[in-house]
Amino acid sequence: MPDANPLRRKMLAGSACLGAWLLTNSADVAEILAFGGFDFILIDHEHGQGNIGDAIAQLRAVKGSDCAGILRVPSHDPIYIKRVLDAGVDGIMVPNVSDAEEARQVVAACRYPPRGKRGAFGGMRAMDYGFNPGYYASAADKVFVIVQVENAAAIDHIAEIAAVDGIDMIFIGPRDLSASLGKLNEFSDPFVRAEIERAEQAIQRSGKLLGSTAINGKVAKDMADRGYHLIVPGSDVTLLSLGIRATMAEAR
Repeated sequence: MPDANPLRRKMLAGSACLGAWLLTNSADVAEILAFGGFDFILIDHEHGQGNIGDAIAQLRAVKGSDCAGILRVPSHDPIYIKRVLDAGVDGIMVPNVSDAEEARQVVAACRYPPRGKRGAFGGMRAMDYGFNPGYYASAADKVFVIVQVENAAAIDHIAEIAAVDGIDMIFIGPRDLSASLGKLNEFSDPFVRAEIERAEQAIQRSGKLLGSTAINGKVAKDMADRGYHLIVPGSDVTLLSLGIRATMAEAR
């Protein structure tokens, strides 16, 4: 039986998926990214300024395309996770998960009883405003659950995190990881590189899907060749900034 989540299905078939963070609240930008060929948008509610209403507009903008909608929540708050799932995302990313217990709480927030603690409602967007009564039975399989490993201590617990049923992907957060090592943004530092590689290897040994960010498309391609399944090589803001800088450099 085909996987209920198209993005997960694509990765399990061997394709590396590319996406972009969405820091602005623009549905137009979400649509442009989809037209540009990205496999997913990653709506950022940890560092971005959007709200659930903005996210729904962005999800509508990519609906019907081959671009999936993932949202990073600001914390482990189960109420916020519930609202995001009710909005109809294809995937959810939870930051700074450090051990198996935190991973279990994330999964519980994403699953209806008896498998979890997600609150149920009959008219949310995720179930077509009530026109899809079969949603409850299929919801657990449709949503792609990503947890971020973002500190040095969490690397030691990757095998335990990966063993939690319901976690689809472990995503390395290199910036916060470097900060936890006392070397913020020093990505070329040998110790930082070694810790990132240690995390990569632990995730690959676990059999879970592997994701992270890339500083550009060339690095993203190299990461795909090394076995990464999901890669974020930029955001709406950085891609716009790069275009502006290139144009201004040519013009002046």
